[in-house]
Amino acid sequence: MREEHPEIRLDVEPYTQWEPGVSSPGSACGPATIAALMEYWHTRRGCSLIPGAGHFHSKAAHINYIYSHHGGKPWGMSARGFVKGLQGYLGAALPREHRKPFSVSLFNHMQRYQAEIDAKRPVAVMFDKWFSLRWRGSYAYDYHWVLGTGYDMTDAAAGPVLIVQDNGIRHKNGGFTPGRERRIPYLPNRSILTMVALHIDL
Repeated sequence: MREEHPEIRLDVEPYTQWEPGVSSPGSACGPATIAALMEYWHTRRGCSLIPGAGHFHSKAAHINYIYSHHGGKPWGMSARGFVKGLQGYLGAALPREHRKPFSVSLFNHMQRYQAEIDAKRPVAVMFDKWFSLRWRGSYAYDYHWVLGTGYDMTDAAAGPVLIVQDNGIRHKNGGFTPGRERRIPYLPNRSILTMVALHIDL
């Protein structure tokens, strides 16, 4: 039996943490996710005061700026660091006289995720089996940030599916696959997920 909810997907420009010019690609998934989220709000939601990739002349420069100024670390970006970085980026970008109220919240609930996507707000998603103490589990990622851009609830037997932009993949030969869409079952990964929602009053 199929769920009544359709498959929903937002139009989000993919970012790639492994592309040439990214200074610290191995730990840039958090900054890349923030950059993609900011580009979406700039381009798709009309928040022109929020700098997108065009302001930095390249996606790599956009990622590097966030890494250097808003919480990038060699060991990766924690959920708390991600929130702080996102708040810092928006605080620095929006002049006080033009600042729109915004809020950032943490959660892990599929219905809340659906509600954010339905409202045309992408959701940052962190996979972290290490600090979740789920070391022996098998998950889509051990420790990684992606940008949730949609969901698929059409197959009740399979359960909810997250549609995300993966920030790219590095290959052993030194090459890479650019950031692209990936579909990840929610239930097998639920125990290690942290979701971050951004709401800006337009």
